[in-house]
Amino acid sequence: MHSYTVHLSDREASREEQLSKAVFVRDGFHLVAFIIPPLWLLWHRQWLGLLMYAAVLVIFDFGTDFVSGWALGIANFLIGLGIALEASTLRRWRLQARGWQLADAFAAHDLEDAEQRFFERLKDSRKAAPLETKPTRFSSTPIITPSSTVIGYQS
Repeated sequence: MHSYTVHLSDREASREEQLSKAVFVRDGFHLVAFIIPPLWLLWHRQWLGLLMYAAVLVIFDFGTDFVSGWALGIANFLIGLGIALEASTLRRWRLQARGWQLADAFAAHDLEDAEQRFFERLKDSRKAAPLETKPTRFSSTPIITPSSTVIGYQS
């Protein structure tokens, strides 16, 4: 099973429009991001990531005079591995920067199962309590309250 997060647009739209345009992001290893990182970055419109990747390749190109080809190959492999492992985090950062909000997170077998679980949970929560018409961006209630049970907290 994979972990999925669901993101909804924060724009002035009706709740039905927000739900119809919901974005599901799967956690885990992304093979295309490992094999062809620039293509994956372009496909998901990760312009800053693509620019940084191109800058690293230029630095590697200048480094061929000082470092062996094996070392550059291993470094390129590790960069591709890092992008493949953090691809879903990059997508979440991009969505958050564009004003999308995290709506839910859960485990599912595939995208179809994730969509079904999300909308079933949404239906069940509507039975329990009606949803707000516009999601609030900031809450006055802290998410984590400091206490002596939090690791590293000193009073």
